[in-house]
Amino acid sequence: MPKFKSKILAIDPGTREMGVAFLEGDKLVYHGVKSIKRGRTPNETLQEGRKAILRLIDDLKPEVLVVEKTFFANNRNSALLNVFVDEIMAIGRRRKLRVIGIAPNTVKKFICGNGRASKEEVARVIVSKYPELKVYINQDRKWKERYHQNMFDAVALGVVGVF
Repeated sequence: MPKFKSKILAIDPGTREMGVAFLEGDKLVYHGVKSIKRGRTPNETLQEGRKAILRLIDDLKPEVLVVEKTFFANNRNSALLNVFVDEIMAIGRRRKLRVIGIAPNTVKKFICGNGRASKEEVARVIVSKYPELKVYINQDRKWKERYHQNMFDAVALGVVGVF
């Protein structure tokens, strides 16, 4: 149990869907997936993402911003994602938030005890802590499971950020 009650905005970044969770201490206050309208250019996509992040910060008024760090890959989408992650962190610093970047395997190790845990394993552990999220775990379509996985990843990031 944390000794403080920080307001944490956790972001699982993506250039199409972005997982979002807001925690006060270890209480889950808000969770969801923000879809980013794809721009005709990478810059327009980034602009949409920036707008979503600024809106979340303005609406939720976090003290801490936890962002999943990206891994490096040689393709256009990962390059755009790396730029977006850097921008999210810069926005947080400009807004005077405590900004924490956490690698995916660190989150998995903390949540599941295994740095190579699957997304499904992470989701199951998160549901055991927050049973209200159970409705998102078994979907009738694979795309829905992938979509909601962004939210589970963000909640997991927020839980790690509490400590």
